[in-house]
Amino acid sequence: MGLRRVGEKWGDEQLVVVGSVKDAPGVTTLALGMVAGWPRPGAVLVEADADGGDLAARFGHHPDPGLVSFAAAARSGAGGPSLRGHVQRLRLDVDVVLAPPGDSAIAAVQTLAYGGPQLLRHAAGDATVVVDVGRLVQGGPGLALAGMAADVVLVAHPTLDQLTQVQARLGWLREALVGRLWLALSGPGPYRAAEIARDLGVDVVGVLPDDGRGAGVLSGRLVGRGWPRLRLPRAARGIAWTLQDAKPRRVAPPVLHGARAEVHQ
Repeated sequence: MGLRRVGEKWGDEQLVVVGSVKDAPGVTTLALGMVAGWPRPGAVLVEADADGGDLAARFGHHPDPGLVSFAAAARSGAGGPSLRGHVQRLRLDVDVVLAPPGDSAIAAVQTLAYGGPQLLRHAAGDATVVVDVGRLVQGGPGLALAGMAADVVLVAHPTLDQLTQVQARLGWLREALVGRLWLALSGPGPYRAAEIARDLGVDVVGVLPDDGRGAGVLSGRLVGRGWPRLRLPRAARGIAWTLQDAKPRRVAPPVLHGARAEVHQ
């Protein structure tokens, strides 16, 4: 099922959380681009921002079925719900569990967060799930979701004010997480990725270019052929591949043949 135990906590090896710590636009755009370019087929994006979802409005969908219907099914206790019964496919050929705008998303996000990693993994089967949690705050449901994930990607501008905000939160972030923490740098700034990674002690998983056309497609404002070749979608796809490649390889148990042991990978 992809669950593993780290100390007293459980993590999901196929769960990726994307968020920010303060005023970093582009979290939803990056999460959508990552799912669109995920190396393995079947990846699903879940909008789980307690402040409400954006993708339904951006792409002209109704948010139901979506996160609220999934949470209601989970609370009903009538067996574990399947995530596939609550997704909608956007015109970018991406499956998304949409969240409603505003405060009506909070209860559903809390159900998802406090249901533990077993709830989401049972619902998703063997699919990779990318969760957009918006802004991470101490004690919030977004942090609870991040605490279950194999990979947590923080979006930040490479500017002094943004990086200072990230640095100020690294203590409680690292304490809450069982997986790897990464930075995705959004837009131009005076600091290089290698310099930021060294000073913060957090690996930079990718740099998101200032690409108006790519952002327009991923935010639903523009439609056009060949959009996966635009710079921003390519950068998001590169981040997805980096995360997939960083996952530990599963090794089958040794098969004994007489006195020899062979390991099949």
